[in-house]
Amino acid sequence: MKRIIILLVAITMIFTLAACGKQVTEAPEDNDGNENEVVDPSPDVETVVITLYFMNEEYVITGNEELEKIIEVNREVTIGEKPIEEVVMEELKKTTEGEELYTALANIKVLSVETAESTAYVNLSSENLFGGSLEESSILTQVVLSLTEIDGIDSVQFLVDGSKRETLMGHYLIEEPLNRDEFNF
Repeated sequence: MKRIIILLVAITMIFTLAACGKQVTEAPEDNDGNENEVVDPSPDVETVVITLYFMNEEYVITGNEELEKIIEVNREVTIGEKPIEEVVMEELKKTTEGEELYTALANIKVLSVETAESTAYVNLSSENLFGGSLEESSILTQVVLSLTEIDGIDSVQFLVDGSKRETLMGHYLIEEPLNRDEFNF
């Protein structure tokens, strides 16, 4: 009885090992004549220069009214799958070491940016959306001045968590779209 079991186990192992070594080759699927189709790894990528506006860091720290409050920065960026409005908002969150720039948007989450009929709709998360009047005016100024540099955008409507609000942080009205003429820096 033991011999039969050992014999059956040995035969089963032989067939199992033999099947593991056998390679099955299948015919390649028909790809409708696209045998040599080349896929572009970076479709429609364009490098452009955008104009961004940041707060002067020294002004923010000292409050010295004699200093220039806003600093204009030209930055070369790559536009690809994202709309230019989104790229601008991402770039507004960044400052470079050594530059005396302050961004009020560093800890603010941008939920979306869309443009319709020459108005950019900037939807901000209410998370981390607090601060004094300088913080609020910095956000409004940076975003409005930077986005209205884009051809076809004349004003910016701010939303918080997808809804219109009276103010961002309690100091400046944002119920209506804002344009760059409202900021005299």
